[in-house]
Amino acid sequence: MAWSQPGLGADTTLSPEMPRHYIDEEWDRDALFAARNLVTVEFAAEHLKVTTHTVAKAAGRAQGSLLMWIFGSRGQVMRKYRDVYVDMGPSPGPDLPHAWQGHAPEELLGEARLRHADTDGLTGPERHGRS
Repeated sequence: MAWSQPGLGADTTLSPEMPRHYIDEEWDRDALFAARNLVTVEFAAEHLKVTTHTVAKAAGRAQGSLLMWIFGSRGQVMRKYRDVYVDMGPSPGPDLPHAWQGHAPEELLGEARLRHADTDGLTGPERHGRS
């Protein structure tokens, strides 16, 4: 049985066993990269003192302990980013691989979009006359 995640890109049909989150829009990738502490699978494995296979497996479980963002769609060539990043919590901040738990990936993406839309990322909507 397949399911989809609205707002996470064109290639969003995923099986329940694979909770990876596809980000097709460059603006969304920029927003996530600015707001979240995204690291390569290799860095995450080294930081957690496990193999890259273990990181991928943990991120691939429906209730997995790691959140993996997939940048781009199949066949898309990107010069600015790698294909896969592990979410290690908010940026700036320490590497906290479980900090995303308790938040839906859609919520994290929405927060990243808002933060990225604000030029300095600190003042929020009030800066623009909204409250």
